[in-house]
Amino acid sequence: MKNINIKKSLEPIVSKNSKVLILGSLPSDKSIKAQEYYGNKTNQFWSIVSLVFEKEKIDFKNYNEKIEFLNKHYIALWDVYCLAQREGSLDTNIKNGKFNNIEELLNKYNNINTILVNGKKAEEGFLAYMKDNNVSYNYKYVPSSSSANTKYNILEKVEFWKKAIF
Repeated sequence: MKNINIKKSLEPIVSKNSKVLILGSLPSDKSIKAQEYYGNKTNQFWSIVSLVFEKEKIDFKNYNEKIEFLNKHYIALWDVYCLAQREGSLDTNIKNGKFNNIEELLNKYNNINTILVNGKKAEEGFLAYMKDNNVSYNYKYVPSSSSANTKYNILEKVEFWKKAIF
């Protein structure tokens, strides 16, 4: 892989109590720079999960509050790809992806019983991961939390996510 536009995933956010694993594709450039999942303020992820679990949008003060929220609601976060070439931040630009070891994570944190894939590229990557590793997991697709996904408004996305989680 040429060393041009190489992007790296973040470490998973997961605890021994996690029950739901949400898999994205690869963090945006802003998220990588901040070293925070969904660190681009235009991404709707944090609004969606707060509306799913708390019925109102939470104005998180910092990233630690976001992680506490995830832990409180038994949510783990990670990405399908650990490394990939990508110009900019759009999922459609991801090429030559190398997968995270999702099987190892699921074996280590065996309370996880629900897997959500956040968007089409995450789903595409997760399906390729399962094929390449000869494993099979039940998962649920949810519309991408990216603001670039304009097919659904945020309230419609929240309803999809609620159905997938509950």
